[in-house]
Amino acid sequence: MLSMIGKFRTAVDRCTLAFGMVSGLVILAMGFILTYEVVCRYFFGSPTIWAQEISIYLYVWTMLAAASYTLKIKKHINVDLVISHLPTRARALLEIATSAIGAIFCAIITVQGYEMIAATVQFGKVSATPLRVPMWIPQSALLIGFLLLTFQFSFIILDRAVELGTHREKGGEPS
Repeated sequence: MLSMIGKFRTAVDRCTLAFGMVSGLVILAMGFILTYEVVCRYFFGSPTIWAQEISIYLYVWTMLAAASYTLKIKKHINVDLVISHLPTRARALLEIATSAIGAIFCAIITVQGYEMIAATVQFGKVSATPLRVPMWIPQSALLIGFLLLTFQFSFIILDRAVELGTHREKGGEPS
C-alpha cells in the first residue's frame, strides 16, 4: 500500500514540477506576445486580434497550474508571526488542520471545475471573440490546478502526521 502511495506521490510531484517549470516558460512567452502586441499597435497601427485573449488564457494557466508547485516548495504566503513561536507538535497539528481545510476547499473547487467543463463541452461553448477558443481549454486550468493543490495539501497532512508519529516515538517535547 505504501509503495502505491509513494508511486502516486512521485507521479503527482513530477506533474507538479512540470507545470511549475512550464509556467515559468509560459510567463516568458506572455512577455513576448504582449511586447509584439505593443509594437504592432503603437508602431504599426495594426493591433492583433489574438494577443490579449491568448495572454489572458496563458496567465490563468500559469497561475492555477503552478499553484501546487508553489505550495510544494513552501513559497505560498504564510503568516508565521505566531506559528514560529509554537512548539513543534502544536505547529504540526496546526499545519495539519489548515492543510485539511485547504484540501477540502480545493477538492470542492475541483469537483465544480469538472462540472463546469462538462457543461461547457456539452453545450460546445467557445469564446465570444474572433478566435472562438473552445472554453474547456482555459477552464481546464481550474480543474488541473485545484486537483494538484488538493493532492499537495494531502501530502502535507501525511508528512506532518508521520512527523508527529516519529517525534512521539523518539520521546519528543510534550504537547
